[in-house]
Amino acid sequence: MSEKAREGRRADLGIFDFTLLVVGAIVGADIYVVSAMGARFLGPAQLVAWVVAGLLAALTALAFVQCCAILPKVGGTYAYTHEAFGPLAGFLAGWALYLGEWVALPVFPLAFANYFAYFIGDSPAVSVIVKVLLVGVITAVNVRGIQTGARLNDALTVAKLVPLGLLVAVGLAVLATHSAQAAERVTPFAPLGWGGLGSAVLLIFWAYAGYELAVLPAGEVSEPQRTLPLGLVLGMAIATIFYLLTAASVVIALPTEAAQASQRPLADALASLLPSLGLPAAIGGVVMSAGALVSIAGVYDVFTLSLARLSYAMAKDGLFPAPFAKIHPRFHTPYLGIGFQGLCALAASLLFDLRSLIAISVFFLGLCYVATAVSALRLVQRKPARRLNIPVLRPMLVLAALAGAYLSLQAPPPLLALGAFAMLVGLAAYLLRRTGWREGSKLLTRAEDDERRLARWAARRERWLVDWPMRGEARR
Repeated sequence: MSEKAREGRRADLGIFDFTLLVVGAIVGADIYVVSAMGARFLGPAQLVAWVVAGLLAALTALAFVQCCAILPKVGGTYAYTHEAFGPLAGFLAGWALYLGEWVALPVFPLAFANYFAYFIGDSPAVSVIVKVLLVGVITAVNVRGIQTGARLNDALTVAKLVPLGLLVAVGLAVLATHSAQAAERVTPFAPLGWGGLGSAVLLIFWAYAGYELAVLPAGEVSEPQRTLPLGLVLGMAIATIFYLLTAASVVIALPTEAAQASQRPLADALASLLPSLGLPAAIGGVVMSAGALVSIAGVYDVFTLSLARLSYAMAKDGLFPAPFAKIHPRFHTPYLGIGFQGLCALAASLLFDLRSLIAISVFFLGLCYVATAVSALRLVQRKPARRLNIPVLRPMLVLAALAGAYLSLQAPPPLLALGAFAMLVGLAAYLLRRTGWREGSKLLTRAEDDERRLARWAARRERWLVDWPMRGEARR
């Protein structure tokens, strides 16, 4: 899309939408799963692991902030690395990001079905139906357009923070009224020693992953130079505060042994805290399980919304198959990419387990963090005028690259080999495309036509966030 077209369009995502997109990409199913996993290695000292993981996430997020401040462009890591080091490096970074997020997609229907079983019981047939319905609804919503997906994300992000906010509020109330009980929960603070800190950080970091997806729809953000960095910083801050307060509530609610054995730590924590305030414990399981369902659906919506934009950006550049660059004639969305994601997520959710999917996803995401941090260093060197006003920016970006490499290297050897093989397959496909395929120019032409059509549509369409309150006043 030309700069003139970009200036003439009315973008759909403002600071409110984009901040919630970041929060929605981070705070999700993970907190309901890993909120007590650190207790297996550190006991109450898992709070330190949450702080360390948050710092690592902030470092890698800084690289994304710097990159999107210089290059607010659809494609995220792919776009940054392409700009900094050329098409081959850009493709490999985009390929790693796509694989990392694509492999993670089945996690959401899997987790959603598991939590839904709390209400209806564990039935394989019902589990399949629940997965089909979730994938179908989220796919249909995102095919209808960025505004529909953003509206759904806004509602789900706010709704899914409510149960966590309730848990935190109850935890603070118990801390104020039963301080002796809370003190017992954190004494001794590190009964298992500190040898498991690295293992705890690795598991907990998964809860922070997701912010790399939020920058992908950058071409659909209003005032991107301001909105992208500010929204990413605000979103990271909100997510980190929620995580720390939530983890602290679990620590004061559950003894170390109970936390280690818990399959639904947040539900168990709230059920444990409520009787101290004279409320029924059963409410805790219902509220937190319902919150888990909303949270999982919200993050799945964000992944679907953002990942399709990555495949569109790469297809537009001739690096992905042509169908991924096609735009729906009515809804103006990359509908084939969205549909492909939905089918793959559904199939994999029926075939694979959560642990393997998460482990290989983290391997690919670590590569993306390395590529983004190194690209940020290169882009700052090229365009120093757009450098973030941080005195130690370069050392922090180097640390961000090291953090990404550390995460990738934590994968078990078989998954390391599988991940490396997948990257080599992508490299071979890229070289074959560049040397043997002749359809690239036709693809780029079609993609440019679709992009111009999308720009004309966006210029005519009213921005929902501006006009919706006015329509609401008119109805009154």
